[in-house]
Amino acid sequence: MRYTKLNFMMSVLGIVIYITDLIVDIWVSVRFFREGQYVFSVLTVSFMLFGTVVVQCFSYSWFKADLKKAGQEGQHCFLLLHCLQGGIFTRYWFTLKKGYHVAFKYSSKTDNFIEEQTDLHKEVIDGVTDLSMLRLFETYLEGCPQLVLQLYTLLEHGQANFSQCI
Repeated sequence: MRYTKLNFMMSVLGIVIYITDLIVDIWVSVRFFREGQYVFSVLTVSFMLFGTVVVQCFSYSWFKADLKKAGQEGQHCFLLLHCLQGGIFTRYWFTLKKGYHVAFKYSSKTDNFIEEQTDLHKEVIDGVTDLSMLRLFETYLEGCPQLVLQLYTLLEHGQANFSQCI
């Protein structure tokens, strides 16, 4: 399987959607707080934090395993990045950086570099796969409880706000 320019563009779209999701979650929580619905605001933030903490734990353990496999142990800066909730952004950075080189720079099909290209494509695809799994965890750990909360608030008040439709 090859990592193509379309795959790269989908990865860029993925980081944009991830950032948008974070912004919307914070906005919904602030909106609940301003409306005096403090319990719903705290629940929204709690669901968001629980999902991101679990995702960061998985991301760090996978980073640690990847570094161990590559023979680069002892990189404590990745632990700090994950503790500061930056692990997903680090993963996206490495994946987009390598993906750009694979999709745009190594797209020539010369016979001398076929094996090297295959390894590079596999490495980028593995990074995208890790990101997809982490986003899937986040969806179930954060999105599903928030959906139930939004449905509850809709049924409780009998009317929908714009923030509940997002």
